[in-house]
Amino acid sequence: FIQSNLRMGAEIFAVELVVVFILVCILLHRHGNIRTLQPAVTASVLIAWWFSFVIVFVVPVDVSDVFYERCLSQHCGDMQNITKNCSSACNRPMSYLPKQYLEIFWNVVFWSSQLLTWIILPLLSSYVAAGEFTIGGKIKKALIENAVIYGTLGILFGILLIYVVASKHLDGEAIKVLCITSSNTWGLLVLIFLMGYGLVQVPRSLWERSSYSELLTQKRFDVSKIKIELEEAQEKLSEILEEVRHINTLVSRSNELRKFVNIIISKCPTLQSEDLANINYDDYAQGREDITISRSNLVSIHAKVISAHNNKHRCQVIWDRTVTEGLDLEDWVRMKNKDHISDSTLESLSFYFQVYVVPLLLKVIACMFALISLVVVWSEMVFSVKSPTLSVCALLVHVVKSPGAVVLVCIGFISYMCLCAYYTIFKLRLFNYYYMAPAQQTDDYSLLFSATVLSRLTTPLSLNFISLIHMDPRFNSEVQTAFNSIMGSFEVIPFIAKGFNVYYPILIALIGLATLLKLGTRCMAFLGFQTFVSDDEISMDYVEEGKQLLTRERRARERGEAKSEQRNHSRNSSKPASAAGRYENKKLLSKNSPGENSLFDNDRARLLESEDYDPNSLLDTVPSTSSLNRKKTTSSLFDDV
Repeated sequence: FIQSNLRMGAEIFAVELVVVFILVCILLHRHGNIRTLQPAVTASVLIAWWFSFVIVFVVPVDVSDVFYERCLSQHCGDMQNITKNCSSACNRPMSYLPKQYLEIFWNVVFWSSQLLTWIILPLLSSYVAAGEFTIGGKIKKALIENAVIYGTLGILFGILLIYVVASKHLDGEAIKVLCITSSNTWGLLVLIFLMGYGLVQVPRSLWERSSYSELLTQKRFDVSKIKIELEEAQEKLSEILEEVRHINTLVSRSNELRKFVNIIISKCPTLQSEDLANINYDDYAQGREDITISRSNLVSIHAKVISAHNNKHRCQVIWDRTVTEGLDLEDWVRMKNKDHISDSTLESLSFYFQVYVVPLLLKVIACMFALISLVVVWSEMVFSVKSPTLSVCALLVHVVKSPGAVVLVCIGFISYMCLCAYYTIFKLRLFNYYYMAPAQQTDDYSLLFSATVLSRLTTPLSLNFISLIHMDPRFNSEVQTAFNSIMGSFEVIPFIAKGFNVYYPILIALIGLATLLKLGTRCMAFLGFQTFVSDDEISMDYVEEGKQLLTRERRARERGEAKSEQRNHSRNSSKPASAAGRYENKKLLSKNSPGENSLFDNDRARLLESEDYDPNSLLDTVPSTSSLNRKKTTSSLFDDV
């Protein structure tokens, strides 16, 4: 009878996997440009993110199957002799899958995640960040950098293994459980900080976004902050290009390092690389010693050029995007204060919906999320209490009778826990080393770093949720999900089972309290970092400066639009151009388009390596690149959500 119903459960399971994969692709497209990412980076990030998000559907299926099989064992006795008559008393969930299939899935997810988080992703991160000129050199650099990390982890694991061996006898299965437990313990420690922050910040961010005035204040602060970052990025790029110009004068055409210098020049911005390519390095090289330039120096400069160019381009795009959002917010606030009503009925409805309905909906959702956060924090603090059951999550799951209701309750709670933990990962910024920038401006290293953290959270988050609802064997030896049968028991390491695993959830409440009081933000502001604090004088100075910057940008854009209208009017009133003229103009526009000049332009590299160009002069001052012309889009209050 069970075999006859496997098809529906398998189809639903397959649909869930496909839907999650599509959502992950959309999320990756929002943060990274898939067309420019290396294939290995794209595949690794997609797989890591996919496994991290798919647990939202797999864990509830695993839990509901336990309730269903328990009901079958009560009414039918032996699970091998189930008939349609005895199983009619149990409501079979539509997504039901036998335990052996779920065990296969959890084995694939866990060991693939471990392979990604400990080996593949760290090696790829070092590979993409290396400034070496060859693939072999990048691989060697990645292996050397990770050897130190692997050696340290090996020493720690060896100490732990000696402790466990001294305390009890170990066989092959116990060693496997030891590895799983060690990995999950490290993941739970990371989960404490990420979810503790997100449980408070997610509802608060929604509440803050419901007020246009507060959101505009924050946006003005962001405008001022990003303007400073853009100027610093331009200055940094200019300094590095000046260093490249100096090296270009030292390395002659006959030097064996010349090919590496040409590669560095090809990675510079288009205008600067053309100026650098036209230098007469033979004249400059006379009287200089080429031995002062080594390959290690060129490798370091190569990495700096790529990083500085990417950082400057990202700051420019985010600056344009933030200014557009700030101008749109100013328009909404101005219209709201004047209670603007358009002559068009559709525009009037859109205005009232955006100004009055959307903020109300955001406040309602924020209050609901705040209530769920309180439930999760309380359940985390008391889930280790076996009797009486104090965990609200466990009470809700065990009270509902229908397996379908169990699936919905589990999906609701674990989805919110994933939202809070993953929100922190996507909002966290570690200077310019890790930054999940929107508008496809996230670099390869940041994407790989996020994939590494998410891979480490996949099984610990599932384990934490199963413990919250008391489906762990520690609370009920008769209950054994497919997940628990793979993960084993924490009893292998006594101090983890009886110490860390019991008291670590309390830290979530402490981190949540610190986030609620904005202690971290105030400490960073006190240390001089640019963070927004509403009652801080320095933050208000940034807000005022952002207001002035938005005013200047509005005037500049209005002047640009007026000139564009004049040119269009003059062009329309003149004689139409011929087909040949239109074709030449199209070619010229395509040639000057900033989007067509790739960072790794093979044609430009071949030009630099050729001997046909005329070395004439070198541009002493490095001009700043022009701003990108991007289509103006209206900001949405649901953007981050």
